Amino acid sequence: MKKVIKSSCVLLLSALLLNSCYIQKETEQEKTISVTGTATQETLCDTATIEFNVVTTGWSAKQIAKDNDTLSTRLIESVKKIGINENDISLSDCTISMPSSQYEARKTVKVISRNVKLLPDIVDCKIPGSQVRLGKISFSVSDTAKVFREARTLAIKNAHETASLLSGASGCKIGSPVFISDGEVTSESTSDGKINTTVKVFITYNLQ
Repeated sequence: MKKVIKSSCVLLLSALLLNSCYIQKETEQEKTISVTGTATQETLCDTATIEFNVVTTGWSAKQIAKDNDTLSTRLIESVKKIGINENDISLSDCTISMPSSQYEARKTVKVISRNVKLLPDIVDCKIPGSQVRLGKISFSVSDTAKVFREARTLAIKNAHETASLLSGASGCKIGSPVFISDGEVTSESTSDGKINTTVKVFITYNLQ
């Protein structure tokens, strides 16, 4: 009977030791490297947006509203003759106020030109001697999706080159990416009619 008990104790102790070895065994951590890739894509603007403020003043609100309609229509017809599509011309509602002793009627005519070379001709559409005032002019790129795509491609390439340089200096090689995240995207207009689009990406690679 004592031999049976002794054998059972030995087996139980062996099982506990085996379990302890299994639990305490550390798994090898995966080696990775995380980098940030940045790229700036310079693009020539191909679209211009021009705003005209049509302002008429007088003692009769009804009359200045009518005069404003006439001036706005003349301006729009002049812009259309240059070759601007009607769908690229918009007209705001007329607002009437009394900033001084007379009434003032105001509308905004917004023109989008898909050809920036037409900008001087559009600006010259102001009716001489009238109260049509040139407002804000802004520039943009029509195919922003293409610009963002090209900038992201360059940013990913930059991240890959950075990871390769850092891993090579430490005696390793980069493997496949295990994590990719899109970062901040900013656009800035320049004085020479261009837009700089900057993109950031965050990538984690396996190390071999």
